[in-house]
Amino acid sequence: MKIINIISTILFLSLTVFTQNDYSSKIEAIKIERQNSAKEYRTGSDKKSVLEKARKVFVSSVYNEIIPEWYGTDWDFYGTTQTPKVGQIACGYFVSTVLRDAGAKVQRVSMAQQASENIIKSLTTAKFIKRFSNITIEKFVADIKNQGEGLYVVGLDNHVGFILRDGNEVWFIHSSYGEPSEVIKEKAIESVILSSSKYRVTGKISADDNFIIKWLNQTEFPTVRR
Repeated sequence: MKIINIISTILFLSLTVFTQNDYSSKIEAIKIERQNSAKEYRTGSDKKSVLEKARKVFVSSVYNEIIPEWYGTDWDFYGTTQTPKVGQIACGYFVSTVLRDAGAKVQRVSMAQQASENIIKSLTTAKFIKRFSNITIEKFVADIKNQGEGLYVVGLDNHVGFILRDGNEVWFIHSSYGEPSEVIKEKAIESVILSSSKYRVTGKISADDNFIIKWLNQTEFPTVRR
């Protein structure tokens, strides 16, 4: 039994190191791409075009590189892990950690501990924030579709996560306190947690030029507190 336990421990530690190294490599690659985009923004004459390109880089970095590493990571109300699939992570920490690892200078801990609306206010301004009270999930999803493609942070009665509107679907990505109690990606229209919330607030961070410029220039996002 001792030998089995030792082998299990060794395998777990090996997997943890591999996960950390692979994840760190992705973070470094995103950093280099962001730095290149920032230099292009500073020196280029067509800043609007550079911003559009940077916007796509940011969304792709979050959605295609960072978030997939977190799928299957266990949820816990007090979870604060910084390593995908190792330990547990709460919904607020999932949002702040993903954004930090994608290169946004957020205050990971203090932001994660705020109400979801304050998390959104820490990232963007009123122009890109929409609030929905007591409307059906069908109407909510239809509104997101009308707003267009991009990455949103969404706050609920007692929860927070991401919404990704791609060319075909609206996805809800979050550290779920409901089954299976882990980081998941699900169709927004089918999400029990999203549909059961009476209040929803969204911040379309990818549409906010100031957010993208702060991401490029490594400008800090101060946490809006209670």
